[in-house]
Amino acid sequence: MRSLRAFSLIELLVVIAIIAVLSVFTLVAVGSVGSAANLSRAGQTFGDMVALARQEASTRNRDVHVRLIELDPVGSLRAAQLWIAEESGTCRPHGQILKFPDGIILSSNSTLSPLISAESLLAGTDTFGGYGSRPYHAFRIRAGGKLLSSISTNNFLTLQVEGAPGVPPVNFYSLRVNPVTGRVTTHRP
Repeated sequence: MRSLRAFSLIELLVVIAIIAVLSVFTLVAVGSVGSAANLSRAGQTFGDMVALARQEASTRNRDVHVRLIELDPVGSLRAAQLWIAEESGTCRPHGQILKFPDGIILSSNSTLSPLISAESLLAGTDTFGGYGSRPYHAFRIRAGGKLLSSISTNNFLTLQVEGAPGVPPVNFYSLRVNPVTGRVTTHRP
């Protein structure tokens, strides 16, 4: 007759503990990959929006503003929208608001996004559909496709994961807008 052996309670608890530790490491890794994917998606979409602004400015022969919108919490640049300058001097929204994925912001650090602190940057408060009255910062792409002449070298913006330490943080997405041509180039570490 054969004797049957089973796992002891201690052996089962050790296996469960190992599975729990591995699960925690897996969740952390998956969360990091998710943030990186959100950052890449936001950077590509925002870069496309700036390229569209250049195209619209040239096609319509009008200045186009790229408005960077502060959403809650106030002070965090979490969205963008194009606005077309009219002959009357007013602006009207063009297209939908691009809201960055949760946890992704446009850095307001002047080292990472000096275009936001440029002298010729427009700023104010306006009504953005669905979000109400919100503060914004904007840069202007001229009818010929270039940035204002006062913006020459500090012409880039950086998207990052909110709360990421370091300047620059380990994970970021920078967009440089050529001041002469208005073309967008990107940098991703």
